[in-house]
Amino acid sequence: MLAGRAPGEAETDFDAFYRAQWAATVRLAHVLTGLDNPAAYLRKTVVNACRSWHRSRTRETARIARAHAGSDGLVIDLRDDLLERVDQLPYKQKAVVVLRYYEDLSEADIAAALDIRPGTVKSLAARGLARLRQEIEQ
Repeated sequence: MLAGRAPGEAETDFDAFYRAQWAATVRLAHVLTGLDNPAAYLRKTVVNACRSWHRSRTRETARIARAHAGSDGLVIDLRDDLLERVDQLPYKQKAVVVLRYYEDLSEADIAAALDIRPGTVKSLAARGLARLRQEIEQ
């Protein structure tokens, strides 16, 4: 079973694509790079693809507030608010925060994935978390 898919849930086009391409892609990566850790390679690939996407994407100037009307008036979905705030961090801070607290990677793994030093991971995480705390307190 693939992560994120409940038992009995229909296979998506992506699931079928993944099943059809995974083995051949790992073999290709091994031949090209001597790959010995497919998970680390996949993480680094995703991080690099996301970095490219962020570089080419034009940031929206205004965001529509993610809120739901409730019986007490306007109730803000805190999870969506936090995700929006994380999304507004500079790319490297966001990547470090997501890899550390969402993917639960070590500083060494994050440094390898982003091709930066472990000390840089620490400072980016500290600055990112400080900025999030500051924005939440406002």
